[in-house]
Amino acid sequence: MHCPSFIYDMAVARSAAEFLGAELALETYAKKYAEGLSTHYAEIQVPSITEPAESMLQFLSEIEAGELAVELLTDFVHFRLFFEGVGKPRRMKPMFGSLEDPAKTPEISSVEAAKGFRAYVFAQRSNTVPKAPAGWRLEEDEHLPKFNEIVKQTVSVLDIL
Repeated sequence: MHCPSFIYDMAVARSAAEFLGAELALETYAKKYAEGLSTHYAEIQVPSITEPAESMLQFLSEIEAGELAVELLTDFVHFRLFFEGVGKPRRMKPMFGSLEDPAKTPEISSVEAAKGFRAYVFAQRSNTVPKAPAGWRLEEDEHLPKFNEIVKQTVSVLDIL
């Protein structure tokens, strides 16, 4: 079974955000999420996380986001968790199963993850999408317990080996 696209997008954005907040290589964080997601879904390769994360970081550089870069990535993670699209809230308690249930067909796309982030930033600038509430942290959110286990994992230089 396959990883839902919104969880994949969140993993890509989290990899980029964690990279910006630390001194390790982006591949270290991508490996954390690729391996973590692969334990619950079909295998995800590290490059399928690093490539869109690099595109997101490049875009943030192009728009000169500076200090706001991590905030924009966090806002995108919040948006992907709580919304299916602009103006379309996600059902946080599905009638059957859970939010983390696998998709029947492959949904993830590194190109779409990067495009989705760009679109979100532009939509946020025009005030058509919400930002994350002040103080919101994915680590403390209870909607995705399996994904939060991955988020809470710490990484070190040795993890890239």
